[in-house]
Amino acid sequence: MIEPLDDIEKMTIAELDATFKRLGKVWLAVKKSRKEWDFKTTTQTLEVLTEELAKLSDRWTDHQSALQSALEADQAFVESEAYPAEVENALKSVGVPLRGEYPAYEFPPFKLTFSREQGVVKLGMGRRSQQTKAFAPDQLSAWVSGQYNRVINSKFDSTRFCRELLSAYETLNLATVKEKEILWGHSISLKDIYRVLTLKQSARQDYPEPLFTYDLARLKEQSEIHYDRYQFELEPSREPSKSLLLINSQGQESRVGTLAIHLLEG
Repeated sequence: MIEPLDDIEKMTIAELDATFKRLGKVWLAVKKSRKEWDFKTTTQTLEVLTEELAKLSDRWTDHQSALQSALEADQAFVESEAYPAEVENALKSVGVPLRGEYPAYEFPPFKLTFSREQGVVKLGMGRRSQQTKAFAPDQLSAWVSGQYNRVINSKFDSTRFCRELLSAYETLNLATVKEKEILWGHSISLKDIYRVLTLKQSARQDYPEPLFTYDLARLKEQSEIHYDRYQFELEPSREPSKSLLLINSQGQESRVGTLAIHLLEG
């Protein structure tokens, strides 16, 4: 009976582990005896080492063939139609809310892209990206969920965020209305606000637009957005090119294009 490929690979790895473990012990004995000028032990251990290496050499072609066959089987699976479903199930099982289809997925503020030709999987947030060469669903999902959870579980300082939005809003308000005083309630483009918040190139790299959008989504989940004497209103838009797509923690979508800040009386 022909053994399953994965069983053959397991047996091969187990045999190689045992062989390298023995070789390691013998080599340590060789070095120790040489340091002590223990000529008899050195001679004996070198003979054992030679025998072990000869055994490994005799078996190496079989070991290499088994490992190569396992490698080719895994590569064929990654290139098959069954692989995307396996990956999606692994990612969803660790709480990553995937959207899209293989080879490109989104789960704000991230994008996950597979490139089988280059042998990498990229996890991007705006222009920032990192990559892994691990295509195994379990290992890949653990890596992705670690990065994702680090962002979504980070503390959201709504007070600081509102303060920054207010500052950018005031700057753009005076520039667009062209008055000496701020016209409260005037709508300002959120994309323009983002550009003001990230005037420096380094700031844009540290705070990419997808993360800004994600912060807006977290802010919008509040029933009413207040800061100090101001009320914030994220206004909807139906024009994709002029708006930002917000996805809240429940997966609900909304498009916002402008921000209006109202000065409360009293």
